[in-house]
Amino acid sequence: MQSGELNLLTQARFTSKAPAARLRSRSRMPSVCLLVILLLSLISLISGETEVKFTGQTEFVVNETTTTVIRLVIERIGDPVNVTAIVSIHGENTGDFFDTYAAAYISQAETNRTVFISVCDDDIPEADETFIFYLTLQKPLQGVKLGLPRAVTVTILSNDNAFGIISFDMPALITLTEPRGENESVPFALVREKGTYGSVTVFYEVQGGPNSPEEDLSPVKGNITFTPGTAVLIYNLFVLDDQVSENDELYIIYLRSVEGGAEINSSRNSVEIIIKANDSPVRFTQSIYMVHEEDDIIAITVVRGTDDSGNRIGPDENQVSICYSIVTGNSTLHAQLNLDFLDLQPNTTIVFPPLVHESYIKFKILDDAIPEIAETFHIMLLKDTLQGDAILKNPSIVQVTIKPNDKPYGVLSINSILFIQTVVINEDQMLRYEGITVVRNGGTHGNISVSWIITRNSTDTSPVTTDLTPDSGVLHFAQGQLLAPLHLNIIDDDVPEEAEPYLLQILDHTIQGGAEVSDPAELLFYIQDSDDVYGVIQFCPLENQQIESSPDGRFLSLSFARQRGTVGDVKLFYIIMYIPSGPVDPERAKEGVLNTSRRSILYFPQGKPNDTIKVPIRNDAFLQNGAHFLIQLEKVELLNIIPRIPSITPRLGEIKNISLRITPDIANGEIGFISNLPIIFHEPEDSLFAVSSIPLHRDGTDGQATVFWSLTPTGLNSKAVTVDDIWPFSGSVLFLSGQSDTAINITIQADDIPEMNETLTLSLDSVNVENQILKSGYTSRQLIIPENDDPGGVFEFASSSRGPYRIKEGESVELQIVRSRGALMEQFLLYTIEPRDSNEFYGNTGVLEFKPGEREIKITLLTRMDEIPELDEFYSVLLSSHGDVPSKLGNATRVNITILKNNDPHGIIQFVDNVMIVTINESKGEDFYAAVFKIIRNQGTFGSVSVSWATDSISTKDIFPDRGTIFFGNEEFSKDITIYSVPDEIPEEMEVFIISLLNTTGGASLGNITTATLQITKNDCPIYFADPVIQRVHEGGIAEFVVVRNDSGADVVSVLYATIDGNASAEDFMFREKNGMLLFDTGIKEQTITMFIHDDDIPESDEDFYIILFNSTGDTVVYKPRMATVIIEANDDPNGIFLLESIGKAVEEGKTNDFL
Repeated sequence: MQSGELNLLTQARFTSKAPAARLRSRSRMPSVCLLVILLLSLISLISGETEVKFTGQTEFVVNETTTTVIRLVIERIGDPVNVTAIVSIHGENTGDFFDTYAAAYISQAETNRTVFISVCDDDIPEADETFIFYLTLQKPLQGVKLGLPRAVTVTILSNDNAFGIISFDMPALITLTEPRGENESVPFALVREKGTYGSVTVFYEVQGGPNSPEEDLSPVKGNITFTPGTAVLIYNLFVLDDQVSENDELYIIYLRSVEGGAEINSSRNSVEIIIKANDSPVRFTQSIYMVHEEDDIIAITVVRGTDDSGNRIGPDENQVSICYSIVTGNSTLHAQLNLDFLDLQPNTTIVFPPLVHESYIKFKILDDAIPEIAETFHIMLLKDTLQGDAILKNPSIVQVTIKPNDKPYGVLSINSILFIQTVVINEDQMLRYEGITVVRNGGTHGNISVSWIITRNSTDTSPVTTDLTPDSGVLHFAQGQLLAPLHLNIIDDDVPEEAEPYLLQILDHTIQGGAEVSDPAELLFYIQDSDDVYGVIQFCPLENQQIESSPDGRFLSLSFARQRGTVGDVKLFYIIMYIPSGPVDPERAKEGVLNTSRRSILYFPQGKPNDTIKVPIRNDAFLQNGAHFLIQLEKVELLNIIPRIPSITPRLGEIKNISLRITPDIANGEIGFISNLPIIFHEPEDSLFAVSSIPLHRDGTDGQATVFWSLTPTGLNSKAVTVDDIWPFSGSVLFLSGQSDTAINITIQADDIPEMNETLTLSLDSVNVENQILKSGYTSRQLIIPENDDPGGVFEFASSSRGPYRIKEGESVELQIVRSRGALMEQFLLYTIEPRDSNEFYGNTGVLEFKPGEREIKITLLTRMDEIPELDEFYSVLLSSHGDVPSKLGNATRVNITILKNNDPHGIIQFVDNVMIVTINESKGEDFYAAVFKIIRNQGTFGSVSVSWATDSISTKDIFPDRGTIFFGNEEFSKDITIYSVPDEIPEEMEVFIISLLNTTGGASLGNITTATLQITKNDCPIYFADPVIQRVHEGGIAEFVVVRNDSGADVVSVLYATIDGNASAEDFMFREKNGMLLFDTGIKEQTITMFIHDDDIPESDEDFYIILFNSTGDTVVYKPRMATVIIEANDDPNGIFLLESIGKAVEEGKTNDFL
């Protein structure tokens, strides 16, 4: 049973008894707890196991910053053994952490160790990312295992604008042309830079003018949504055809806000849109023309590109054209084309070339002798025929009236133009008026005259001549004269008068010369109100405007005058503002000073020429020295009179604003600091204390005043500020009468105690007299004593961790970083291993977080077992400051670590193959055969090394060489041993030689494969005579010898043979074959040599001769027996013929018998 199971079982047992236990005496509880502890201890001892796991927080949600450090606590429970644990990230390294590995060494004396995982602050936009770090053990001892939890999760929140920065991706200024006849879309390109995570919505608005954006663009407000992953988006606005004449208009489309986590790029959040001038107006200059039949040619003016006031508007750089039509009627009131007038244009199209603004339609008025009343015809501009960037505006129709005609002496009437607008004469601006004219229509023959008279058109009985002269007269028209003005003299008096109406009449009965009088024969006109009849409202002399102070209070005394006329009741609107000391700007006005509202009204009844008012100032109002009261006259209105025509007065005078400065004798006393900026006091370095004076200033110096002040520590470490740092903490200063400046003295003490920034607020609390106040905004100052005596500490490696260290691969180094001096603030250190491109340690770099009060941190640098051959490697661990707040470093900031050479850096030498057998043939003639044995240098290839070798044969003539030494240079990893077979002609079976690697030099070692085998194949296969090799043959007989080939028969070989005479001669025998060669074909191992013995009659004794084999081919040699012997037995009775008797002879047994 595992220890965990025993723990659970024990817990379950005690839990099941819990209800009963509650009923027992509480005095028995200690013994129960003690029993549990003993049982748990016993279980742990019995189990003999050690468990390593994470403890504490295992889920982290952090921001991506340069100082985000995650502390992971690794705990060991169970037997106290040394444990080395590794924390590593799951999956690939994404670059989001300084290092994805960390090691922790927990000694027997410890139960836990903290490792630091540091977040890397990059510039890559990222959404929320979650990482998992796993805990593993390096070479754990038996009984040491991982517990739970063995994994932690780290979530880095979205960063670096993961949701994007929205901006326009187009020129900052675009120029558009208003479409004609339809609306036109305009694409706007938006870009989402940085990240494109999530869905974001940006809100836009169009502003500008001079016209409202709604008239030219649509929509002028809205939102645009970027879907996830979208970086570029095109949004269309519509340019509207509004049929309104416009000059260039400037609109700006702004990106106002965004939702979804994105931001707006403030440097590219707007695009200026210029809509070029458009819809140039085309119209007639006037709608009515009155012409005489005798005028002959008349020109009707048509204009484009001007408004009613004659100002240029709309485009004129392109051609515009429009057609017109002539409209007439059938009655006698209508003029008839080609009868009463002629159209002189070749066609009915009016063309405006570029930059031309006027064109004319010309007509010829036909002068006949027929008396006619006024006749009219109309000219109409046709909207549907308009071509170019223009619109048709009113007047688009002109009425041409041919006046009554064929009156030879004419018809007189008042000029009809005068009825378009009321005739008003300004007495104060003109002394002579000639704007009233009488026209002569019809004929202009002869000299004519008519009388006229001007009368008042009101109840006023005074003579007209008091206002203008003459009041009557005679107008004379010479022959051919069409127009005659009235010459009126305007009487300029100084009497304020209201507007007066007058009636001009042409007297029909006074006509002379045969002419007639026709309507209009009367004209009503006015002389404008004059001499400021309703008054000019202004300030009285400035010296009458003042600030008064009395026991009853303070007042603003303001005097106003109504100069010139005082007819009617008028109402004056004015504003009084109190502006504190500084620029006299209405925007700075302050409320709550007057007992009335700032905007007031003053009534002037008829006949009252002036008025003085007193505006009360509140008793509790503080009047600042150098402040101003600003009085502005807004407007004036006439109350009880409605003039017949718009009046000029009442009006405001030239001076509409005055300001009254508050002088020290009026102002209240005001005490304050001369500045409200913070004051920095440095702790003295060379003295025990330093005194600083903080100046005070008083505006208004009448009388004595005592100011009470206090010094209050503020900030996070306010409790740490004592009289040992600064004093006093309260006091008072005295202003004598007439004194405007004094100071508060503060003493700063020196010490050797590390301290953070100490912040205090020096406040002016009160003044001992009521007429003195504290100056708003200048009643406090912040005092700062900057951090001193190294409050964040001095960091270096502990004396026990300064090395140097020499370790083997797979071992670890534990380094302790200590903080001396202060430990009042959070500090960050960066440790790095140099060279930085190495990967020999778990955790090459990392950020250490020293929390306030934390004095030391231990880190474990565990070398990786990488199985890579390496020489001694030299590394340094360096400490450096990290984060926004610099960390002060001591002297011991470098530790040197040497990882000893490992994994056979000079190599392991061996044969390349585990079973290396090389088989070669024996060399022959010029064909040499060699065996090549490849030797490899595994693992490292550092330096020059050698290895010696030898064969197992003590002495052999079959191979060369049979021993030697192989040298490997630096970085060489492969060499060959080459052994040649030595040629001979000795038939041999397969020979086997063992090559052994013997001794190495240069630090290399021998591997497992130190032997190889050389085989020389069976060679020099013999060709020889088979037994019998000696044959006795009778003369005339045949001798046959078998020649044997003793090999596999795989090749075609041959051998030569020949005879050697013995005591037999060549005439005694001959071969069957004549070429003297035996050919062994594939698979043939025997051949026969056949000899024929000649039969002659020559008696001969035994004779012999020999057959020899020589010059065999292939891997063969002629070997023993290589010679055969042929003996020709004696023949032809070389010793004669001996015969026995041919008769029979009887013999007896046991007796001697003789034969002849």
